[in-house]
Amino acid sequence: MMADVMQRTAGLRRPGAAALDLAYVAAGFTDGFFETGLKPWDVAAGSLLITEAGGLIGNFVGEADFMDQGECLAGNPRVFAQLVQLLGKHSRFNGAALPSSEQRAPLSLRKPGEAAEAADVPPAQP
Repeated sequence: MMADVMQRTAGLRRPGAAALDLAYVAAGFTDGFFETGLKPWDVAAGSLLITEAGGLIGNFVGEADFMDQGECLAGNPRVFAQLVQLLGKHSRFNGAALPSSEQRAPLSLRKPGEAAEAADVPPAQP
């Protein structure tokens, strides 16, 4: 997973707690954030900062109901879309392992509570 990301970035940095990392994304100090194994209290405040700043936050496939899933991905809309393309295949929520009756709806990049059709993000250019 990291090899995919490293080939497309200038570098990865992990300065501290998830809340601090999300605050850096919201402030524009860093372009994106992703991590697994998080609890709701790790990302609750940071997710508010991200959405208020106009960014997107979700799980690795871009779904907005990430809070209890342990996966978190955040960034501005362009970076978020690129990270979803890179990390979505590594998500346990990508639908590949689910039976056909449990397939999730098509990917929609949206803020929590926002209608899916209003926030569709065009595919990122490589």
